[in-house]
Amino acid sequence: MRIFIDTPLLVYLNTLTDPRDKILYENYYLDLLSKYKAYTDVLVLDELIYVSKKKYGIPYELSIEFIEAIVLPYINILELGEEEYEHASKLIVEYRLKPSDSLHIGAMLNNGINVIVSEDKEFDKIKQIKRVWIH
Repeated sequence: MRIFIDTPLLVYLNTLTDPRDKILYENYYLDLLSKYKAYTDVLVLDELIYVSKKKYGIPYELSIEFIEAIVLPYINILELGEEEYEHASKLIVEYRLKPSDSLHIGAMLNNGINVIVSEDKEFDKIKQIKRVWIH
């Protein structure tokens, strides 16, 4: 089964320093990777770098190193283009989703992915998508 990894999990993996919290998210990530074929898109990577710096003060260089060591070897990167935009524009209007979230869904739909790993409950509005998060 294919899953789409959204920004929050990667941000937590990149920024958490408390060992108890960090191990929880690391184990969740490893469990997902062992059970599913994981995908994301370049907007998630952009959000990861931006949020890590803006909210947690992580230098860009460290986030890039994190992506190259922890994300790219294990998660496939989906392309974004006109077809994804077409899906996204409809989702923005119909569900009032953020443009970036709509593009994620467009990439998922175009690649036969219907499960997203995200704490963002906005994705629950989309009937074709199932959202899962750490419990």
